[in-house]
Amino acid sequence: MSPGMITDVASLRRWAERAKAQPQGRTVLDLEADSLHRYNEGLCLIQYADEQGVEIIDPLVINDMSPFCEWLVGAQVWMHGADYDMSLLKRAYGALPDMILDTQIAARLLGHEQFGLAALVEYFYGIKLSKKNQKADWSKRPISPAMQEYARGDVAYMLGMADRLMEQLKAKGRYEWFIESCETNLGRGQQRCSTESGEMWRIRGSGRLNRRGLAALRALWKWREGEAARIDKPVFMVCSNQELLGRSAMLQDFRTPGMPGGNASRRARYRRVVAQFQLLDEEEYPQIARHDKSQSPHPPTEERLESWIQRRDALAAELGINASLIASRAQLEHVAADEHSGLEALMRWQRLLLTQSKKAQKFA
Repeated sequence: MSPGMITDVASLRRWAERAKAQPQGRTVLDLEADSLHRYNEGLCLIQYADEQGVEIIDPLVINDMSPFCEWLVGAQVWMHGADYDMSLLKRAYGALPDMILDTQIAARLLGHEQFGLAALVEYFYGIKLSKKNQKADWSKRPISPAMQEYARGDVAYMLGMADRLMEQLKAKGRYEWFIESCETNLGRGQQRCSTESGEMWRIRGSGRLNRRGLAALRALWKWREGEAARIDKPVFMVCSNQELLGRSAMLQDFRTPGMPGGNASRRARYRRVVAQFQLLDEEEYPQIARHDKSQSPHPPTEERLESWIQRRDALAAELGINASLIASRAQLEHVAADEHSGLEALMRWQRLLLTQSKKAQKFA
């Protein structure tokens, strides 16, 4: 057992009573996983903080995590950049907090260009958090004192930092934006975690491929998953996403990519996958999933889209925030194609900003 950590059920129950007694929104969570070292990544450490201080929970040695799960379901917690941690929690315990207040979202809405946790701690406290154990294998035991110190640093400053961020958001009239953004992000996280997608192979950048290229990508993605599972290592240690896209593009154009790295067995399996792909009929290629803008009542024009982009960019410059927070290009393309449904798909604060700006321009 590692000193200074919660490593048994009795201690976890005592922690749960303490956590339940905290006011909503006055607790912090962070997680550590072994995603840089395993194919089947797992949740390896839970960092918790409240007004009384920091606790570290070791889920790998506790045989009953139900006290944590029971607290988690109704909790309103602070986290930083919670998207990945939501997936870890859902996969490990089948549950997410009732509300996740994300300091990364708050910082971005205030215009911080450096919104990583370490950057914010340094900004607010002048303290440089050590990154020495950032890529450590958190599945190994015992956890060294240095790793424990690193883990504690991830949550030790969060409540004080959150208070300062909230003061600034309220002063700028953006607190409601923050709450709606957090609610939306949690909803997306719940949907993403509960939906078992059969098209996880559609990685970023796959939209540039035609149907033959998508068929190649699907085949190579499954090959990579199999190889990573075989050696129990992260998929990037087999082949990067960029390399997958490059190989798929070559196969799309009837060119032959070079052999991947690895031993003879891996290369043989790769050759078989490529050969099987070459035998596919065109009817077996994946469909290209795109929004059919021609079905919109007002098909978008470059002029209409550019008008919305200019309006968004002017707002972003005035507010001192990244333009994509107000609306992404894809969202504006939807608005330009069908103004009513496109605006309705946005968050309320985004919609109000864009439409009020439109009215101001109209009567200027």
